[in-house]
Amino acid sequence: MSTTLYWLQGGSCGGDTWSLFNAASPDIIEFFKSLDIELLWHPGFSGKDADALEALNTRILSGQQRIDILCVEGSIICGPGGTGAYDTFFGKPKKDFVAELARRAGHVIAVGTCASFGGIGAGSAIEAKGLQFL
Repeated sequence: MSTTLYWLQGGSCGGDTWSLFNAASPDIIEFFKSLDIELLWHPGFSGKDADALEALNTRILSGQQRIDILCVEGSIICGPGGTGAYDTFFGKPKKDFVAELARRAGHVIAVGTCASFGGIGAGSAIEAKGLQFL
Protein backbone atom coordinates (compact mmCIF):
# COMPACT_ATOMS: atom_id res chain seq x y z
CA MET A 1 0.00 0.00 0.00
CA SER A 2 1.36 3.39 -1.01
CA THR A 3 2.07 6.17 1.46
CA THR A 4 -0.35 9.00 0.73
CA LEU A 5 0.78 12.62 0.70
CA TYR A 6 -1.31 15.80 0.59
CA TRP A 7 0.56 19.08 0.01
CA LEU A 8 -1.23 22.30 0.82
CA GLN A 9 0.04 25.84 0.24
CA GLY A 10 -0.73 28.44 2.84
CA GLY A 11 0.00 32.15 2.71
CA SER A 12 3.04 34.11 1.68
CA CYS A 13 5.06 31.27 0.22
CA GLY A 14 5.70 29.12 -2.82
CA GLY A 15 9.46 28.96 -2.82
CA ASP A 16 9.67 25.46 -1.40
CA THR A 17 7.61 24.13 -4.31
CA TRP A 18 10.11 25.73 -6.70
CA SER A 19 12.94 24.05 -4.83
CA LEU A 20 11.07 20.76 -5.17
CA PHE A 21 10.63 21.33 -8.92
CA ASN A 22 14.39 21.84 -9.22
CA ALA A 23 15.35 18.58 -7.50
CA ALA A 24 17.60 16.63 -9.84
CA SER A 25 19.08 13.54 -8.26
CA PRO A 26 16.51 12.06 -8.08
CA ASP A 27 13.83 14.32 -9.51
CA ILE A 28 10.59 14.52 -7.55
CA ILE A 29 8.77 11.94 -9.71
CA GLU A 30 11.57 9.40 -9.28
CA PHE A 31 11.68 10.19 -5.55
CA PHE A 32 7.95 9.55 -5.08
CA LYS A 33 8.13 6.33 -7.12
CA SER A 34 11.16 5.02 -5.21
CA LEU A 35 9.39 5.54 -1.87
CA ASP A 36 5.96 4.41 -3.15
CA ILE A 37 4.34 7.76 -2.36
CA GLU A 38 0.92 8.46 -3.82
CA LEU A 39 0.51 12.20 -4.25
CA LEU A 40 -3.10 12.97 -3.43
CA TRP A 41 -2.77 16.70 -4.05
CA HIS A 42 -0.17 19.34 -4.79
CA PRO A 43 -1.23 22.68 -6.30
CA GLY A 44 1.62 22.59 -8.82
CA PHE A 45 1.71 18.88 -9.73
CA SER A 46 -1.91 17.79 -9.55
CA GLY A 47 -4.21 17.97 -12.52
CA LYS A 48 -7.44 17.79 -10.55
CA ASP A 49 -10.08 20.42 -11.22
CA ALA A 50 -11.92 22.18 -8.38
CA ASP A 51 -14.74 19.60 -8.29
CA ALA A 52 -12.33 16.66 -8.09
CA LEU A 53 -10.32 18.41 -5.36
CA GLU A 54 -13.46 19.14 -3.37
CA ALA A 55 -14.51 15.48 -3.69
CA LEU A 56 -11.04 14.38 -2.50
CA ASN A 57 -11.23 16.76 0.46
CA THR A 58 -14.68 15.42 1.36
CA ARG A 59 -13.37 11.82 1.28
CA ILE A 60 -10.41 12.76 3.50
CA LEU A 61 -12.51 14.67 6.03
CA SER A 62 -15.09 11.87 6.18
CA GLY A 63 -12.39 9.27 6.81
CA GLN A 64 -12.93 7.47 3.48
CA GLN A 65 -9.49 8.49 2.19
CA ARG A 66 -6.37 7.91 4.27
CA ILE A 67 -3.79 10.67 4.51
CA ASP A 68 -0.39 9.57 5.80
CA ILE A 69 1.61 12.76 5.32
CA LEU A 70 0.34 16.33 5.28
CA CYS A 71 2.89 18.85 4.00
CA VAL A 72 2.06 22.49 4.63
CA GLU A 73 4.01 25.10 2.69
CA GLY A 74 3.48 28.70 3.69
CA SER A 75 2.03 30.29 6.76
CA ILE A 76 -1.40 29.83 8.25
CA ILE A 77 -3.33 33.08 7.82
CA CYS A 78 -5.44 33.73 10.90
CA GLY A 79 -6.56 37.34 10.28
CA PRO A 80 -8.55 39.39 10.69
CA GLY A 81 -9.10 38.98 14.38
CA GLY A 82 -8.42 35.23 14.39
CA THR A 83 -11.22 34.47 11.88
CA GLY A 84 -9.00 33.28 9.03
CA ALA A 85 -11.24 35.13 6.59
CA TYR A 86 -8.25 36.59 4.71
CA ASP A 87 -7.38 33.12 3.34
CA THR A 88 -10.29 30.83 2.51
CA PHE A 89 -10.47 27.46 0.80
CA PHE A 90 -13.78 26.32 -0.69
CA GLY A 91 -15.55 29.09 1.22
CA LYS A 92 -14.13 28.30 4.67
CA PRO A 93 -11.05 29.58 6.51
CA LYS A 94 -8.05 27.58 5.31
CA LYS A 95 -6.71 27.55 8.88
CA ASP A 96 -9.67 25.40 9.90
CA PHE A 97 -9.20 23.08 6.92
CA VAL A 98 -5.51 22.62 7.79
CA ALA A 99 -6.45 21.77 11.39
CA GLU A 100 -8.96 19.16 10.18
CA LEU A 101 -6.41 17.62 7.81
CA ALA A 102 -3.77 17.58 10.55
CA ARG A 103 -6.08 15.62 12.84
CA ARG A 104 -6.46 12.95 10.15
CA ALA A 105 -2.85 12.83 8.96
CA GLY A 106 -0.33 10.36 10.31
CA HIS A 107 2.42 12.99 10.08
CA VAL A 108 2.39 16.75 9.56
CA ILE A 109 5.42 18.46 8.03
CA ALA A 110 5.96 22.21 8.03
CA VAL A 111 7.77 22.82 4.75
CA GLY A 112 10.03 25.85 5.09
CA THR A 113 10.34 28.91 7.27
CA CYS A 114 6.90 30.38 6.55
CA ALA A 115 5.13 27.14 7.50
CA SER A 116 7.28 26.82 10.60
CA PHE A 117 7.32 30.39 11.92
CA GLY A 118 4.83 32.49 9.92
CA GLY A 119 7.21 34.20 7.50
CA ILE A 120 6.95 37.84 6.53
CA GLY A 121 3.28 38.06 7.51
CA ALA A 122 3.94 37.16 11.15
CA GLY A 123 3.00 40.03 13.41
CA SER A 124 1.08 41.84 10.67
CA ALA A 125 -2.62 42.41 9.98
CA ILE A 126 -2.92 39.03 8.25
CA GLU A 127 -1.87 37.33 11.52
CA ALA A 128 0.33 34.74 9.80
CA LYS A 129 1.37 31.88 12.03
CA GLY A 130 3.65 28.91 11.68
CA LEU A 131 2.48 25.40 12.51
CA GLN A 132 4.52 25.35 15.68
CA PHE A 133 2.22 28.07 17.08
CA LEU A 134 -1.05 26.30 16.28
